[in-house]
Amino acid sequence: MLAKAWAQYQEVQKQIRDCDQELWNYTRELEACTNIIKPAKVMRLKPELVGAELLSKPPTKKRARKKTSKNQPEGPWPQELERFFGVDLTAIPGISVLTGLTLMSELGNDLSAFRTEHHFASWLCLCPGNETSAGKVLRRRTRRSQNRVRQALRMAASSLHHDKSYFGDKYRRLRARLGAPKAVTAMAHQLARIIWTLITRQLPFDLSVFAYHEKVHQQRRLKHLAASARQMGYQLTPTAA
Repeated sequence: MLAKAWAQYQEVQKQIRDCDQELWNYTRELEACTNIIKPAKVMRLKPELVGAELLSKPPTKKRARKKTSKNQPEGPWPQELERFFGVDLTAIPGISVLTGLTLMSELGNDLSAFRTEHHFASWLCLCPGNETSAGKVLRRRTRRSQNRVRQALRMAASSLHHDKSYFGDKYRRLRARLGAPKAVTAMAHQLARIIWTLITRQLPFDLSVFAYHEKVHQQRRLKHLAASARQMGYQLTPTAA
């Protein structure tokens, strides 16, 4: 029985490799992204998306990303996704090759059908669906959807739990305050907006543009600790360098 199970496993792995090869041969025939919004509109981007004030800064050196999933297909897929979309989406924390392949198969590289990043997030049902009656908001629950891109982004957001970047810190803060389901939806919403911005504007992802928001959070946290210490009769003293 063990020998039969091992042979069946080997056959399944061979079929997966054959499918990956067919997918690779097909994607090589797809055209690269050529839909770029005029540069005049770039400066109206929000800082929390790509850091409009730092767009003129040269992109930082790319760091080699480790293979994060055993189900990731073999081959130079990060380079192929970068050629197809025009930008390296796998540089975004939480976005893996499998997530990029889902975006490729479900959306393509032309997101001009969505006027703004908010329209894109709304189409993915990642925005609160305000149900009102007589001018009063009854519920703000997010609409349900079986959209595969939405599911992929939610899985990408949940993988930020152990991430050491700004996105991981923000996810853990939201998870502690709102709970896991709402935190996953909120981070998936932000990832969707970033992806729309990078593809439509053809801008490289630079994590350093979020340094300002991280600095503000650290200052707020230090202020909270100092206030707690004063209430208990203590005083914070910084340690020597």
